[in-house]
Amino acid sequence: MESITVILNPEASGGAGARIQPTVERGLDQRNISFDLLRTEAPGHAAALAREAASNGAKALLVVGGDGTLHEVANGVLGSGRSAPSIAIVPVGTGNDFYRMVSGERDPARALDALTRGRSETFDVGHVHFDGSESYFVNLLGLGIDVEVLQRRGRFRRLIGLPQYLAAFVSALATFRPDSFRVSFKTAEGSEHDGVVEDRTILMAITVGPSVGGGFLLNPNASPHDGLLDLFFVRTLGIVKLARYIPKVIRGTHGNVPELFQRTIVGADVTRTDGEPFFFEMDGERVPTAVDRLRVKVCPAKLPVLLPGREQ
Repeated sequence: MESITVILNPEASGGAGARIQPTVERGLDQRNISFDLLRTEAPGHAAALAREAASNGAKALLVVGGDGTLHEVANGVLGSGRSAPSIAIVPVGTGNDFYRMVSGERDPARALDALTRGRSETFDVGHVHFDGSESYFVNLLGLGIDVEVLQRRGRFRRLIGLPQYLAAFVSALATFRPDSFRVSFKTAEGSEHDGVVEDRTILMAITVGPSVGGGFLLNPNASPHDGLLDLFFVRTLGIVKLARYIPKVIRGTHGNVPELFQRTIVGADVTRTDGEPFFFEMDGERVPTAVDRLRVKVCPAKLPVLLPGREQ
């Protein structure tokens, strides 16, 4: 195949990206794949590297990193103005929820095989406008305690995936005070099925796929191929009920819990009911400045992804 560009985040998952670099290089050499390996140096660098690669006509990119790195790469290629190259992923992040939509395995060799024996499929992505800016998200837009969890995950670096998310979640609960939000949503069925949910919320998430936080099944029936986003909104509830419901959410068996509001949507408008600005996150990365409003929509079949498995 043609030479590919490798975008590697050496800081992913506490330095796991740097540690896996020799394995990736050796695996590409064994498959006789010519490559140009680029290491990210700062936040936003992966987006710039991906944008340049797409502008130069790259046909395939290999991303070595987590959901945050992939978020940047997706925004780089989709914002390049050129046809987006297919993306293969070696998952070395903390959560890797996007890769759960691609494959249930984390073997780097399996991911590299997608470059030669995989198939390309287009994935839905979300798009959000906020305060004069815009961005794509590949799996998650979240607010509420999710933002606090991101700030605390560094305290639990010895854990990975869902255990780390849960530890940070419990830590954040001690001081978190929920705000009231209004979410006006549009459905694929037409205006008669559109609606509004408004309440104080511990967590609001809009997802492309089923899981967040390393395997927390907020929206277990979500798919990156249905042209829809999935809204998850936790109405106000006490600590006892919350503790009772968490295991259900982990397993994805919370569909009958009345305080957990869920809808499949094509778009949403999100504000605080008091009009105050708020913070949110995308794909595990906190947006640094508070915003007044989010306008979210789905972009069906937007991102080409190389899946391991069957022959092309």
